[in-house]
Amino acid sequence: MKRKLTKLLTIVISSMLIASTLFTVAFADSPAPAGTSGDVAWIGTTGYPTLEKAVTAANNGDTIMLGEGKYTLYKKGAATNGKNLTFVGKGVGKTEWGIGATQPDPDKFGTEYNGDYSFDGAGTITFKNMTLQSGKVDYLGFIRADKTVVEDCAVNGKTFYWGYSSAEFRNTTFNCPAGDYALWTYSSPIMTFDGCTFNSSGKTINVYTDFGAGKHDITVNFKNCTVNNSWIKNDKLKESKPVLNINDSNMGGYKYIINISGNNRINNTSAANDIFRDPVTCSRWFGFGGKAGTNNTGRSVVTIDGDTAFKDGKMCSHELNSNYTDGYKDNAYDVTIGDWVLKDDGTYTRNIKKVCKYCGYEVKDTQAGYSVTYTDGVENKEIFEDQSAIVPKDETTPAFNGETPSRDGYSFKGWDPKVEKTVTKNVTYTAVWEKNASAASTSDATGNTNDPKTGDTSNSILWLALLLMSGITATGIVTVRRNAK
Repeated sequence: MKRKLTKLLTIVISSMLIASTLFTVAFADSPAPAGTSGDVAWIGTTGYPTLEKAVTAANNGDTIMLGEGKYTLYKKGAATNGKNLTFVGKGVGKTEWGIGATQPDPDKFGTEYNGDYSFDGAGTITFKNMTLQSGKVDYLGFIRADKTVVEDCAVNGKTFYWGYSSAEFRNTTFNCPAGDYALWTYSSPIMTFDGCTFNSSGKTINVYTDFGAGKHDITVNFKNCTVNNSWIKNDKLKESKPVLNINDSNMGGYKYIINISGNNRINNTSAANDIFRDPVTCSRWFGFGGKAGTNNTGRSVVTIDGDTAFKDGKMCSHELNSNYTDGYKDNAYDVTIGDWVLKDDGTYTRNIKKVCKYCGYEVKDTQAGYSVTYTDGVENKEIFEDQSAIVPKDETTPAFNGETPSRDGYSFKGWDPKVEKTVTKNVTYTAVWEKNASAASTSDATGNTNDPKTGDTSNSILWLALLLMSGITATGIVTVRRNAK
């Protein structure tokens, strides 16, 4: 019994040691954050009671996690110079970051001094999973940060200043102020919008700067974005603007380079209040807002899916692709088609002119054509009248017009050669006939046959007379013989 108890005690102690080891390992994999319950920001497992203390303590390349609530570094004096920092919130509507003053100073309107200098001298500043709140006046944003990245966020209000080397927005929603732009392409030589949504009321992005004008090219990449337009025409805002509204008048020897690609969509709350279609570009996606005389100076290059669509102040091609001009997309043309002209080689050609109903752009083209003929193929007799037409190259071959051809004593077997699906050359299709089998012989119309006519008795009387005479002759011979005896 003692031996059994010892063995049992050994098993229990061993189990407790194993369980203790497992618990220690599990706890080590999920350590509790340091600090107190009042912490609002964390770097790894270390908590901080304020955002500015976390930023000041952060090393270059650190990620700072934020809890729910409102945050800002505006006039907080946090040490950001020379640091690359990433800020991650709890989600849009849960974590909010204030850009600059809650109420911009009216005395500083029209200047950068209402902007936010929190990241002056910083490297790459990244915001994720939060709301960024700006005001509604001009020249707001983060002053003199090198690069900015905004991902999975919402941006409320209007901004000018983002990264001074580049600014990138991924899967971000911009809520534009009523009747105003979400942002200007002001401080960033390269701005990228990828998978973004713009909730606008007639204005979206203003492609304009006086800060970087005449200093360098400004590139705007616009890919897979959606614009939800709620603009309604009124006295204050009589017209909307293209999504990318350009003014290149002050670019000097430099250009705006705008690259539009992917699946971009415009959703209007009312068909009667569509986003402005520019008469120069024939597009709602980019243009000069009806001010081409002053804003279009030939310093903008626009590509659509990699193809140059607009350059030197004019279209490169009205029919580049369906993502370019609305006229091409809607097939909105007044078309004038000339007469077919016979060429020396026996083919045909004609001129076609199309004028866009939206922008007046003229598209001139020539079209090749070929003759297509259906004939009965019967000499010295017309089974049906020849059918001929001139058909544009590569269009569907017209079918024989009418019922299936028919001919007495023959069956229609098709066409020689076999009818092609499309027209690629001059061609004559000849009817193919097969002679039917001969009909069975019948009696002629008079009723003549090889049988003797039963109504004729002349031959019968003759035979009867001959028979009678033979009988008399035989009787006479018999009488003469008797008398001789």
